[in-house]
Amino acid sequence: MFDLQMDDFLPNPQDAAKIMARFNAKQVKEQKVFVDDEDLEKASECSCTVCPSRERLDRHDYCCKSLFLYPLNKRGKMLKDGLDSKLKERGSSPCITMDKLFCERLITEVSAEAAVALHAYQNGHEAKDPNEALRYGCYRVIVATLLGPLGKGVRVRLPACVVDAVRTKWPSANGLYTGFKTSDLFDEE
Repeated sequence: MFDLQMDDFLPNPQDAAKIMARFNAKQVKEQKVFVDDEDLEKASECSCTVCPSRERLDRHDYCCKSLFLYPLNKRGKMLKDGLDSKLKERGSSPCITMDKLFCERLITEVSAEAAVALHAYQNGHEAKDPNEALRYGCYRVIVATLLGPLGKGVRVRLPACVVDAVRTKWPSANGLYTGFKTSDLFDEE
């Protein structure tokens, strides 16, 4: 009949190495908001006075003010443009998390709960940890409001001060957080 073996389903090692290299390059690209790594170091320095301490930040975390100070890549420009068009009183507060848009519409129980309910409806399952679900829901609301639809699997890293504000509002019971994750989806462009 059929004489299929496991090796028939596995790519050869050279092809697998190429696929993994492209996947790893995609993950690195998804993490970046700024054009140069030099700017990344400067961008991580808090100038809005709200970011968490540098010891608590990941290598790619940055201050909201950095979006208006350093050269940006495509996703960084999208985020900056979204902030420019949506913030009610940009520049009147030291940090974007203090803007009326964030305080009154984005980082709220109502908007996060609505996002959680919609996500559960679309995916058919309820969240186990309510605070984690509210954090994720809030991140979805922020991205959708500032950037609009990005497409399946497209993610953007938010400023450290925004992430910290969301974590402060809905803290993890054990103090551990997932952090930014690149998409599991991979297309072979």
